[in-house]
Amino acid sequence: MIHERKIAGVKHLAYEKEEDFKLNHPQETIQEDWKVAEEGQWCYSDDNKIVQVLKRDYFQTKNGVKSHYIRTIIGMVRISKNAKLKGTVKDEIYRFSKKNWYGQLTQAPLNFKRKNFAKYVAYGMKPKEAYKKAFPDTKSLAHAGTRATVLLKNKTIRHQVDKEIENLMSDVGITKRYLLENTKGIVDKEDTRDNDKLRAIETLMKISGMLSADKKVDSVALIQEFTGFTREKLKAFEQGILPEAPKQLDE
Repeated sequence: MIHERKIAGVKHLAYEKEEDFKLNHPQETIQEDWKVAEEGQWCYSDDNKIVQVLKRDYFQTKNGVKSHYIRTIIGMVRISKNAKLKGTVKDEIYRFSKKNWYGQLTQAPLNFKRKNFAKYVAYGMKPKEAYKKAFPDTKSLAHAGTRATVLLKNKTIRHQVDKEIENLMSDVGITKRYLLENTKGIVDKEDTRDNDKLRAIETLMKISGMLSADKKVDSVALIQEFTGFTREKLKAFEQGILPEAPKQLDE
């Protein structure tokens, strides 16, 4: 089997059989140890594929030590005693991690810095400023803005932001029960225009997560459902359980 990857319009190959390699590169030799192969040379990977070294270079570590690496179409690998070069063609060959930065951010677990980011966002700070504050090594606000936007796509981070907001609201006595009971009280009034108040409470409900896009609850239908609310339904809403279906308005 022959693996193929195009880079900047140039086709690069990796071979699983030596006869296929010899057929296409009769004058080329194969370096047995990929760790000593030079740029442009062909070598055996640890799972016996034949690949070409597209790049051999080094970078400086934080301690000032040179760390050498090679890049092939089956991956980019640091050269060290226990390093392995193997596998099939990689989508990402310009970094060592199997995940790119986008994948790392959108799938990353919570740590101290990400918790702080969620807290700053919950406190009302702009996402890019929250990211810059939580990750002080970030060099520019533009970079922080890009990372913050991606990080907020992480479900764990969004859940943490919601949790922090709920804690803040609870501290000032704004609970889901408070929102529901006050909304019901306003809806039950017959002689007062409550559009502005309803709008404000609806905003609070959205902030608390009760009208999140994920739940797909239409705010008007939800308010309609409050009429004649039983204690059982109120308790169900408080626990995040939605009613069966909104009541229809009489024509």
